[in-house]
Amino acid sequence: MSSPRTLFAFFLALNMAVSVFGISCHRVNDWSTSTVHDRHFCTAYFEVGDGHASFGGSRAHPKDLQPTFRYDFLNEADCQLQTDIPIMTIPGETTSIWACICYESFCNFPFSFEEFSRRGHTLRPSFVPSVIPADDSPAHH
Repeated sequence: MSSPRTLFAFFLALNMAVSVFGISCHRVNDWSTSTVHDRHFCTAYFEVGDGHASFGGSRAHPKDLQPTFRYDFLNEADCQLQTDIPIMTIPGETTSIWACICYESFCNFPFSFEEFSRRGHTLRPSFVPSVIPADDSPAHH
C-alpha cells in the first residue's frame, strides 16, 4: 500500500502536469453549450450587427493560424474589431466582428453582447461603478 506522502506527491505532480496539456474553455454556439479542453487559447466572437456571440478555444498555436485569421497577437488588447468579414450565407455582404482571445482556463465566460459592450469591449474582469445621480447621492439626504 502506498504511503500518504507518496500519494500526495503523485497528486501534486498530476495537478502540476495538467496545465502543460492546455487550458479549458467555454464552448457556446447556436447548437450546443459545453466545455472544451487542451486548448492553446480561448476565444469569443461578437457580431456587431445582430449581437450574436459564440465562444470556444483553439488547439492551434497562434503562429500556426491561417493568414485569414487577422488577430494581431502583438497588440495588448484582448478583443479587436475585425471589419469587412464576409458573410458566408449572403454573397457580397460583410459584417464586423469583435474577435477576442485569452489565455487562462474559462476566461471566455459567455456573456451577452450588451454586457460585452458595457465592459468596454473586453473579456477582462472590470469594475464598473454604478452611476448615482447627484440628486440621489447620500450627501444630499
